[in-house]
Parts: sequence; structure tokens; C-alpha cells
Amino acid sequence: MEDATSVQVEQRTTSSTEEILRVITCVSWLLGVGVARPKKVSKFVTITLRVFHFGVCTVIVAYGAIDFFTFGSIFKSDIFKIMYYTNKVVCYVSSYYYVLHGIRHYRKWSLLMNKVEELNKKIRREVSMNDRSIWIVQILAVLVTLLLGPVSLIVHVLYYYFTTPEAIFASDLLLYYTIAQSVINSFVFDTVVYVVCNRFRKINGMIRRLSNKFVTSLITFKIRRIRELHSGVCELVTLINDIHGIQLLLCSANSFTMVVATLFRIYMGVVERNYAYMLINNIIWMIYAGQFALICWVCTLTNRESAKTGVLMHSVFLNHDKTDREKPSSLLTFYDGQDHLLQLQQHQQQLEDRRRISLDTGRFGLNYFSIENLLRANLERDCIRNEVNDFSNQLQQHPVNFTACGFFEINNALLTGFVGVITTYLIILVQFYRPENV
Repeated sequence: MEDATSVQVEQRTTSSTEEILRVITCVSWLLGVGVARPKKVSKFVTITLRVFHFGVCTVIVAYGAIDFFTFGSIFKSDIFKIMYYTNKVVCYVSSYYYVLHGIRHYRKWSLLMNKVEELNKKIRREVSMNDRSIWIVQILAVLVTLLLGPVSLIVHVLYYYFTTPEAIFASDLLLYYTIAQSVINSFVFDTVVYVVCNRFRKINGMIRRLSNKFVTSLITFKIRRIRELHSGVCELVTLINDIHGIQLLLCSANSFTMVVATLFRIYMGVVERNYAYMLINNIIWMIYAGQFALICWVCTLTNRESAKTGVLMHSVFLNHDKTDREKPSSLLTFYDGQDHLLQLQQHQQQLEDRRRISLDTGRFGLNYFSIENLLRANLERDCIRNEVNDFSNQLQQHPVNFTACGFFEINNALLTGFVGVITTYLIILVQFYRPENV
């Protein structure tokens, strides 16, 4: 009674996931990127804000074109020009898509939050929930965004204003706007995936609580509830892939080109003994590399947590089967080699036949109650085995993977390949590069 009362109190006092994420949702919405948006904001206001940010992105592209005609002759290396402007094109395309993303999937955010809340209600019927870690993650994400965006912009302006005012360019200042948009957009995805990871942890915790002390009917009921919850989480993963597929593809390409171009620019500066903007360039490549690494890490964390589900579920059956075998029974060794009966009617029929044989001839030397207990134990084992097998089939049919439009999976293996490809491209660029003073 106390447990039921505590669950009801928790359901009344616990905030929804959408309310918990309102800080990072508002920041992302104000910066005009992604699908996250406040619940009560109309579509007209959202579109108007996106049109404003679309105009800002157009201004950034215009300044990029001006830089091409103004500073294009300064770049003596043709190979660097190719990398530099490839990076710019990918960055501009990504910025435009991040702005239009929220309009294209305008209704998807509400659908995602509603599915999360429905799943939360089902989980709270079984176990308590605490999303404090999610709230902390979103606050850290917002603070990092503010640090890399407005704060860094102010520091940049103040530093060059008191040192070399002529080195302040509008294109450099707008770079911080682009960084802030890219970072908060990836942070929203990371936070949503972390929410999914926490739901898998709750499901695994429910499996660990399945005890052999429970009766078979209760264990099978719990397994069915867990299957239902797992199916709900898999629906979230499918919806997240549908919403963020193109975003992940562009984010990967943008991070790759930005890291390669920036590291090659740093190498050129070292060779030509030109150390201007060296600090900023190091910060830029670290930001984009860290952004991509964080995406891969949180997806890998979720995949690992989902992989534990099957292992834990099979351990429930093994532990229950082991407990049944350790129960003292004189007929256990005899019956262990027989085929398991799948239907309750067959169990009852065999029970009647053996009872009749036991009473008439005493052939087995066992009484009716021993046979009944043995058949009941086998029936319980079959019930649990069937539920576990059904769950195993469900796990095979619903693999948990985050992909970039199905081209590749987002995980630590991709991060390793990412580092290898960057290293390869840098080696090739260095070999083709010829400094002016050589």
C-alpha cells in the first residue's frame, strides 16, 4: 500500500521530460536551429524567428564570398584553397539546414516528447524515476554554448580592440554565431539520446529486480511489461533517427572538413612562422572534434546499455532454472531426460496417467504429489523460457543503432575511423604542400 501511494505521489510531483529540457529547448529555439521548441510557442513565431536566422546565415555567406575575392590572393597554396573553401561550403550548407530543420520537422518534437512521456508513465508504474542527471546535463550544455558563443565573442572583440583594432573582421565575429548554433544543435541530440539511455537503464534495473522468490505468473507478467517498455524505447530510437539522420550526416561532414582544414592551417602557420590566430585555430578544431566525439560517445553508451538487456534477461531464466534444479526431488533426475511438455493440457493428462500407474502397480515408486510438483516445476520453467525467447526475438528485430540516414552507425568505432581518415588526409596534404620560402 505504501509503495502504491509513493508512486502516486511521485507521479504528481515529477516534472515531464519536456519541462525538464525547457532550458536547452529555449536556447536552441532562440538560436534558430534544430527541432526543439517551447511547447506553447506558435508556429508563426517559430517560422518568423527562423526567417531571421536564415537572413543571418545569408549574411555570413555574403561575407564568405567577400573574403574569397579579398583574401583569395593571399593563400599561395592551391591545396589549402581547396580544403579551405570545401570547409566553407559544407559549413554554410550545414548552417542553412540547421535553420530549416525545425520547420521541416515542426511536429516531430511534440510527437517525440509525447512518446517519452507515455513511456515515463509506464515506467513509473514499476519503478521510481529521477531525471536529475538529465537536468544537470542540459545545464552544462547551455553553459558550454554560452561560453563558446557570446562569451568568446566578447573576449575576441575586447582583446583585438585594445591590441590591434584593424584585425577585427565581421566574418571572424560571425564565426562564433555559427559555432554556437552547431554546438547547441548537437547538444540537443546528445541530451535526447541520453534520455533514451536512462530509460534503458531503468529497464535493466527492472530485470535485475526479478527474483527467484517471485511466483512464475508474476515473473512472466513482469517480463511482458518489460517487453512493452523496451518496444516503446525502440520506437523512440526510430523516431530520433528519422528526425536527426540528415543532421548527423552534415554534422559529421562539417566536423571532418573543419578539423582537417584547421589543422592544416596550423601546420602552414608553423612552417611559415606565422603564428597569427594560432590560439583561435586550435580552439576551433578542438570544439568540432569534441562535438563529434561526444555524439559518438553518448550513442555508444546507449548501445551498450541496450545490449545488456538481452544478457540480463537470459540470466533471469538461468537463475530460475538453476533454483528449480537445486530443489530436492527424487524424480528430477528421471524426468530431466524427457521432452518438455508445451501445453497445460498435456501436463494434466500425463499427471493423470502417472497417478493411475502409481496407484495400480507402484511401478515408479513415486506418489502422486511428487509427480505433480515435478510437472508444475517444468511447466513454470517452460513459461519463463517462452517469454525469454519471445523477448530475444524482439531484441533481434529491434536493434538499437543511431545512424546518419543509414549510411553509417554513430559509435566509437566511427570515431576511431574518423581519427584515422583525418590523419591520412593531413599526411597527403602535407606531402603536396610547398612553402613559399622553400
